[in-house]
Amino acid sequence: MPSSSTRLLFSATCNHQNGGLFGRMHCLQKQSTKSKTTKEKIEQVGGSNTLNSGYDIPMIGIGTYLIKEQSAVNTAIDTALTAGYRLIDTAKRYQNEKEIGNALKECLPKHHLSRSDLFITTKVPLKLDNNTLATRKDVEESLKLLQSTYLDLVLVHFPRSWMEGATNDSLNNAGSRREAYLELEQLKLEGKVRSIGISSFESRHIEELKKYATIAPAVNQCEFHPHLTRNELREYCKKENIFFQAFTSLGRQEPALIEDPVVVGLAKKHRTSVNIVLLAFALSQGVGIVPKSANPTRIRENICAVNVQLSDQEIAQLTALDKNKNYTHCDGWNVL
Repeated sequence: MPSSSTRLLFSATCNHQNGGLFGRMHCLQKQSTKSKTTKEKIEQVGGSNTLNSGYDIPMIGIGTYLIKEQSAVNTAIDTALTAGYRLIDTAKRYQNEKEIGNALKECLPKHHLSRSDLFITTKVPLKLDNNTLATRKDVEESLKLLQSTYLDLVLVHFPRSWMEGATNDSLNNAGSRREAYLELEQLKLEGKVRSIGISSFESRHIEELKKYATIAPAVNQCEFHPHLTRNELREYCKKENIFFQAFTSLGRQEPALIEDPVVVGLAKKHRTSVNIVLLAFALSQGVGIVPKSANPTRIRENICAVNVQLSDQEIAQLTALDKNKNYTHCDGWNVL
């Protein structure tokens, strides 16, 4: 079931966590941002979750991976805003921040919305060296491309660099994470970033982070679906008051997942689609989602997952399908 800090505000119209070593930091962060969030609460279909930074993050957002061409981005953003999405998830690696910025400039007035009505997430990749400078450069470029004076959330995209020459077992990985995260802390203190976080980090990476961080990560975005339920990591994040957000919730349409009799059976029971069941699997447990699609019909359908509440028994049925199987290359557990 969703956590007590998750507020379900609206339903979509369709046809078919505390404690840990970071605890004191959470308290201070909430106090410092309380007046801001009271004034700038984002009203989002499906509700929102209050992060340890004090800001509210919508439970459902639109992912933009592989959506690059300007007309396709415009269509996706326009459709999403019409449907009720208020979270837009991108990354430096997606190479579409400029196009998203242009789309928002055009679409926000059309929908009588302003920048403060949105929650924008981007992600910065680690480099082989000098991640302090690289992280600042990436964030400042994102601000320019997205045509915004602040970013709601910036994540370290992966616990090591993806550049040629980088390896999972490199002794430089820890130092790269440290440089990037500390620079994100500084950018937050400067007001350029409101919340900072991580993606595909394991609990040991977060324990390492505790040795030098003064601001707790607000979010850990990880691959999550019935074939990769990450139970231990989710419990750890809950204990540390780190919001767990899913990517690849639909398992990249892997036949073994979307054709599983349990998943298909629940879709029939709820008179909905398999995709909606997979998205509801996350939402019903208080896990945020950012399903990606450039298809207007799919974008409108995906947000209808907020109307499907799975029972504890149904969640258990889906959790029992866990194979510890990832369908992306974001295998942070293999990174030193």
